[in-house]
Amino acid sequence: MFYNTECVITLNKERRPRQRVTTHHEDKELLQAVLHMPFKPATEIKEAMGLQASMSTVRRRRHSAGIHHQTPAKKERLTDAHRTARLAFAEQYVDKGMEFWDRKVFTDEKTFNSSNHGRIHI
Repeated sequence: MFYNTECVITLNKERRPRQRVTTHHEDKELLQAVLHMPFKPATEIKEAMGLQASMSTVRRRRHSAGIHHQTPAKKERLTDAHRTARLAFAEQYVDKGMEFWDRKVFTDEKTFNSSNHGRIHI
């Protein structure tokens, strides 16, 4: 069998990758926007930046940076037993002085955002 290698080489030379819609600078700005607004969907980030790219492009850039869409775990609601236990704990330590609290390390500090509505994606 005869195989024409010249034709194959010519075809491969003519094939070029598609030109990117966003520049390297825009990709960096997009990543910074995602890091500063982690709870915002891709549509809002695109609108805030004024990008002339599709939503799938914004998501691809985000995924290529290692930032993936996740749904956070749901929090348990407090029951009456929880409230009673918390009140008892607070009453136990309410009269402790500053010397007592200066020796404590608080490690359960969190940041909450209450302005989002509906399902939150990280």
